[in-house]
Amino acid sequence: MKKISLLLLSFASAQINYSGEINPSVMTRNSDQSQINLPFRIATLEGGYTFGNVDLKTSLAIEHRWNTGESVFNLREAYLAYYPDWGEVKFGKQIHAWGAVDGNNPTDNLNPYDYYYMFSPGTKRKLGTLSFSSKIYIGDFQLEGIIIPKHGINRMPYGEKDFPLSIPVKQPFVEYEVDREMEIGFRVQNSSALGDVGFAIFNGNDRAPSLMTANVTFQEGVPPVVDQLGFDFVTFIGDFTLRGESAIFKTKAPLLSINLFKIPLDLYELHQEVTYAQSVFQIEYTTASDITISAQYIASNVSSERYDWFHTLSVELVQLPNPTFRPGMGTPFAIFTDKAIMLSSSGVMMDDRMELKGSTLVNMDESGYMFTASIGYSPWINWKIETTIVQFKGEKDEPENAFTKMEDFSHLRLGLYYNF
Repeated sequence: MKKISLLLLSFASAQINYSGEINPSVMTRNSDQSQINLPFRIATLEGGYTFGNVDLKTSLAIEHRWNTGESVFNLREAYLAYYPDWGEVKFGKQIHAWGAVDGNNPTDNLNPYDYYYMFSPGTKRKLGTLSFSSKIYIGDFQLEGIIIPKHGINRMPYGEKDFPLSIPVKQPFVEYEVDREMEIGFRVQNSSALGDVGFAIFNGNDRAPSLMTANVTFQEGVPPVVDQLGFDFVTFIGDFTLRGESAIFKTKAPLLSINLFKIPLDLYELHQEVTYAQSVFQIEYTTASDITISAQYIASNVSSERYDWFHTLSVELVQLPNPTFRPGMGTPFAIFTDKAIMLSSSGVMMDDRMELKGSTLVNMDESGYMFTASIGYSPWINWKIETTIVQFKGEKDEPENAFTKMEDFSHLRLGLYYNF
């Protein structure tokens, strides 16, 4: 009876917490004020149940489309966490965060990206995956290991006429089958008076395998296996915060098989080997009036590429056009440019009731830029009205420039937020 009483008392002392946000919003084009119809999260809910050293956490979202009136329920996270004296252990559907810079992390590839939300901050643009993770704290060191039993790919916009960079088909050309589903990552971080330094290793499958645009029939595909080696740091010089992050990626695997003339004996296989690197360096400063100013330099470089076409039956090397490589891991802004500078600033006024934010992404490789500015006002506690303007500018003589394609996506967004 005593054990049962203690157990009931423990459950009674457990803590339940929850928070959420309701956010109806609408987007209209700057060019003709027509509505942009893309899915958005109209509501989110996070809940937790704490029982001693154990937490059960969930994150839910409702995705809505105005033009169809359809709503989709999405379980973004649901995991169990245990916090012993030596660290932490988590298991379930999780969204992880690696790296040191703000947002555009080359080393943060544990979760697929949701490209419908690629302009959203932090974890809002990631997809949760089933995983096991553990952290061990030893003095000034933090050791982290992650096992992901099932590979996940990025959510790409297919057939979305309102998103210029969407793939113009209703579904993928190729259903990629994975030879080895399990993905493994390890990270070690050291903290000192000078700042933090981290090293990361990750072995997984490409989140967005490159597709060939030739007029062929695709038979099957295997996404390349990607080995990633990463480094990141945070340090301080006076009132300035310096952050840096770099990663080297090496892909090697058969990519896909195609049937050029739709006859069984004419199958070809593409083998791909690509090595590329991405780096982001950031400097940040906060003024006496709590205005935060930051600048990022984003760079991506392909150091080596090799493509070999083989006839599947004869194993003879043949000459066929090679696909254009697009990084399937790393910072999502790599689809826009290989070199860019991002400037951003944010601040509050009127006793924190008004928030002002602005940023610009300038293409250093070709012409083009993206400018974003927003103003949010809180008339009452837990309520906020926010207006955001997004403007893309490309070059008319460069129709394949991503910024040129995105010009029609320039828009004004009006949103109402209620937090609880």
